[in-house]
Amino acid sequence: MFISPMLLHKVDIPFDDDNWLSELKLDGIRFLYSTMDGFNFYARHQNEVTVRFPELVTSQIPKGTILDGEIIISDEDGKPDFEELMSRFQVCSPKRIPIMSRINPVTFCAFDVVYDKGKNVSHLPLTARKEILNDLLPESLENLVWHLVV
Repeated sequence: MFISPMLLHKVDIPFDDDNWLSELKLDGIRFLYSTMDGFNFYARHQNEVTVRFPELVTSQIPKGTILDGEIIISDEDGKPDFEELMSRFQVCSPKRIPIMSRINPVTFCAFDVVYDKGKNVSHLPLTARKEILNDLLPESLENLVWHLVV
């Protein structure tokens, strides 16, 4: 089930306002993680890319969940390496994908939850969705391939 992600809004000058939340822009690929019907991963333009990222499949994300986030590959300094990610994203060979997922895994950075327990929660305030997201992801997922952005 593909849901069109909310996109960034650029501003020309920084601001400080308690009525707004801001997050660091990661240099990766927008990614939807869905467990509505099995596992389905989507890039921003409705490209279904599940088979390319087997390292992200986990039984710890409850059925009926759609997470909005970004996939990245970090360099040796821990910074997102977009060129390396694009190289990995283009791997389509069924023989190479399992190898690349082990030697150059992506990290999924979840920053929003769109569906929880099969119900659309996108109408809730972002702060409430962040709380759901925090409760939704088990601490054991805080490893190399998952990162919670709250």
